[in-house]
Amino acid sequence: MSGKRPEISPYQLMILLLTARIMHTMIFRFDGFSSGLPIMLGLIITTAVEGVLCLPAVLYYSRGGRSVTDDLGRFSKPAKLLYSAYFCVIAGGTAALFAQFLQKEFSDSVSPEAAIILLGLVAAFCASHGIEALARASSVIFWLFAVMFVWMAAVNEGRFDFLNIRPLIGDDVKTMLSYALESLSSAWWIPMLCVLGEHLGRGAAGAAYGFLALKLLIIETLLVLITLVLWKYIGVLGYPIYALGAYAKSGFIQRFDAINMLVWAINCAAVFGVYVFISSKPMEGKKSAPLLAAAVSTAIALYELHRGLRYNEPWLLWFKGAGIAVLGIAFPLAAMIRKNSRKAEEK
Repeated sequence: MSGKRPEISPYQLMILLLTARIMHTMIFRFDGFSSGLPIMLGLIITTAVEGVLCLPAVLYYSRGGRSVTDDLGRFSKPAKLLYSAYFCVIAGGTAALFAQFLQKEFSDSVSPEAAIILLGLVAAFCASHGIEALARASSVIFWLFAVMFVWMAAVNEGRFDFLNIRPLIGDDVKTMLSYALESLSSAWWIPMLCVLGEHLGRGAAGAAYGFLALKLLIIETLLVLITLVLWKYIGVLGYPIYALGAYAKSGFIQRFDAINMLVWAINCAAVFGVYVFISSKPMEGKKSAPLLAAAVSTAIALYELHRGLRYNEPWLLWFKGAGIAVLGIAFPLAAMIRKNSRKAEEK
């Protein structure tokens, strides 16, 4: 990295990617959940595919790459702007879906638009402290989520019913492929790796594949709980992690959903902050207020124009997928080729 001291460790980068993926899982909504096995299998397939798709970024940084965008030559500035615009929309979509959740579950106590604006202000504060502060905060949030997740699973009111796992039938294959496509289109952690990898130094492989292993473990565990324990409750609430908290209680905590909600809000603010930080990278230290305003405006527009917005809407699948293909695969591949060509010329 040209003598530049790494600002975050591979572990911290892995946790940053995990908190972003956990936020997506929190606001992912199941409607008409019927079988967990095809989704479990779909997740295994997409995790393996993601392991291949991230290879250009992993190899680029593992071989001493300094910055994907800086190694794109004359296309460096346009590439930075594309990363900025992409994560501005990702930030807006995340905030819009979080606001949609608030509107569904807390319609009498909070204004979704006000929640988006407040979330944006907190995210801007987080982003202004830099990647190191965001990484430290994400580590705390991740372990807070992990403890809460295990605790809620342990004291859940639901009962295990292994009859809920049944062999695949015809429609299950379609469900598996549909979920696999949605999950793959949500792999914007690869473009995140391309941007944040410049703060890392060596260790990109450990961060990327450590993330994939933990993501698979966490989400598969959640799917097992949904299938065996929460089956009949998912149709009521729609949000799996929220359902886990709503039907969990202990001797001194009667409802975990309030604690669950607190972790959601903190995580959403931190993840939004990471997206704002990435979006403001092309400004190189200049005030990122315009980017924040754009992200908040995008969130409000998506919320107002798409009541019932879902991550698997066709136009959104195409947008996310195109971003992953170009920003997460093509750009690091081109940067690596250009970097190797320069080294060959120097010899």
